[in-house]
Amino acid sequence: MIITRDKLGALVFFIFSVCYGYYATQIPLYPGEEYEPFTSQSMPKLYALTSIIISSLALLLSVIEDIKNKASQQHDQEAFDKAGWLKIAALIGLMLFYGATLEPLGFIVSTTLFLIIGYLVMGERSPKTIFLASLPVVVVFWAIMTQALGIYLSSGSIWS
Repeated sequence: MIITRDKLGALVFFIFSVCYGYYATQIPLYPGEEYEPFTSQSMPKLYALTSIIISSLALLLSVIEDIKNKASQQHDQEAFDKAGWLKIAALIGLMLFYGATLEPLGFIVSTTLFLIIGYLVMGERSPKTIFLASLPVVVVFWAIMTQALGIYLSSGSIWS
């Protein structure tokens, strides 16, 4: 059996969901909350269960499709190549960069840079598309989080 993008994605999502479900059970409950029908663990457990079911179905469907197409040469086209692994490595490095620059640069600048570089890594080359899909999205999200919901997002230690 060849590991394709579909199988690898479903497997990684399944592993993430199982780990998330485990940590959802570790959320501490307030005294007396263990008898309530809805607790602080309820939604995380539901998310974990739903994502485990979805990822299991995706993995199962991918294996069934693999069995159906066993004689065809479709596997050679779907298998990860060196360029695919380089994109994955670049995106992981970009996530580490984002985590490192979030506090110094602030949410707006760091997230905008993250999205712009991410679009470039994924192959988008139109400057209009890149900037319209990053800066307005970040500013609107920042406004909703800080102004409407009152959630603190770092403004950056460089600017203060």
